[in-house]
Amino acid sequence: MLPYPLERGHLFYPYPTCTECADRELLPAFHEVSVYPKKELPFFIIFTAGLCSFTALLALLTHQYPDLMGIFAKSIVGWMSMPIYYVYEKVEGVLPSNLLQQLIRI
Repeated sequence: MLPYPLERGHLFYPYPTCTECADRELLPAFHEVSVYPKKELPFFIIFTAGLCSFTALLALLTHQYPDLMGIFAKSIVGWMSMPIYYVYEKVEGVLPSNLLQQLIRI
């Protein structure tokens, strides 16, 4: 297993882009040319960048439009609490009220 280029110093230098074109010409058509190192970002880095950007956008919008964002936040909280109220009403309808009061005391 080869380490990443930034791991433990610069052990493996990436190939220049000009060699990729030459490899494609020399290798048969069915052979897949590997380009080392692959430029891939871990999911955690992408998730963190998205979360930070979303938080910054919310902070900017809250600073610019505090009244509208307050209304928006109340509607989101109300929307997210609807399933909890729905389950509570269903449980209240199924269980007798006396049993529900005894469970609250525990």
